[in-house]
Amino acid sequence: MRKIALLLALLVMVGGVICQAEAKSLIIYFDYSENIDTTNLDVDAISQASIAEDEHIRDRGNLLVMVDILKERTGAEVYSLSILEKYQPRFDDMVEGAQDDKDNDTQFTFAQPLPDLTDVDRIYFGSPIWWYDMPQPVINFFQRVDLSGKKIAYFSINRGSGNSGALELLESLQPNAQVVGEYSLSAMQDNDSAAAEFNEFLDSIAG
Repeated sequence: MRKIALLLALLVMVGGVICQAEAKSLIIYFDYSENIDTTNLDVDAISQASIAEDEHIRDRGNLLVMVDILKERTGAEVYSLSILEKYQPRFDDMVEGAQDDKDNDTQFTFAQPLPDLTDVDRIYFGSPIWWYDMPQPVINFFQRVDLSGKKIAYFSINRGSGNSGALELLESLQPNAQVVGEYSLSAMQDNDSAAAEFNEFLDSIAG
């Protein structure tokens, strides 16, 4: 009987290790420059971050810099939220409509099925901050999924507001998820210093 009990205990321990090993992370992000209407833009214009922001923004947006760092550090898969109803290519042309989208709870159409989150334990979610909150397509995502029991690390770029009210809204939309970290940096910051600061943030939430 003792041998059977020990065997059962060992199986439970091994099973726990297996379950822990199977838990995985996923990087999800929404990037403005990947969701613009490029119909009347030439190839050179599309490649410039100034189309997505303005002439002072660095060539590669800091949100994508953070996504690349996460991919390198975690080895996690990356899922980009892509919408069919594209935004205007210049930030100033888009921004007023973005506020209307939020006020009217606009429901965007995603270009591909939302990711299967069944076996995902931790989600790194990145987005810009517009009008002191998450963009409406990001709100739509959190309205349409169930992240109960999952850990969320939220990161963003902003124009002076930080994460503002985004965390409060996220927690109201996903009350059964656990926010394990949040970070926001300026969209105007140079890529190198942004990368260094983001790595420090990831060190602080490691484990």
